[in-house]
Amino acid sequence: MPAALAPRQPDSRLERWFRLGPGRALIADALRQSIPELTRVFGHTGLYLRPLAEVPAELSGNMLAQIISLHREGGGFSGQMKCQDEQLPIAERSLSLVHALFVLESSPDPQALIQEFARVLKPEGIVMLITLNSWSPTRLRWASQGISGQAPSQAENMARDAGLEVLRRHHLGPVWARDRFGRSPDPRPRRITDGLRAVSLLVLRHREAALTPLRNGARATALRPGISVG
Repeated sequence: MPAALAPRQPDSRLERWFRLGPGRALIADALRQSIPELTRVFGHTGLYLRPLAEVPAELSGNMLAQIISLHREGGGFSGQMKCQDEQLPIAERSLSLVHALFVLESSPDPQALIQEFARVLKPEGIVMLITLNSWSPTRLRWASQGISGQAPSQAENMARDAGLEVLRRHHLGPVWARDRFGRSPDPRPRRITDGLRAVSLLVLRHREAALTPLRNGARATALRPGISVG
């Protein structure tokens, strides 16, 4: 069974792994392979959350007019603004996109973070949630560093609890992460083993709550002149 998501990963371990060759390559793969989904999102403003300050603040492939870019720092985020996971300083229903790149693993409260995503999204807004896939054999590389991945089903359940709809699921990257020289033993696309790829991408949508349908009233009774309902 995959390990459950820890409340919070040790910053130094997670950041150190992402700074190494395999971790850097995995970030690059995830960003590149998520571009097709990004090009489907239109609107004015988006939020880009990234795991390290060293990851470029620009979100390649996005079609939005403006991107607020923050990076993980301690138990919260820093960059254009400083905040905690459960208190994003962004108005409700103001964003068209939240692109969360490997930040759920380091969150003190992943459920609260996803609930914040739902709060700040406009109706029909999109969350692109990218996480380490704990079903992947690549887990053997990061588990030795004390890092836990994320089972896709866990993220889906948290998203649904926050009122987000799962639109699509993708698995990105190799089945086995690149070695320390940057080489990938598994560069070819696969189908049967897709669920074992190193990265999980969930595309989520913020749906408006449906209006409660009016209950049909009792059928009217047609009366003849001089007759009343007795």
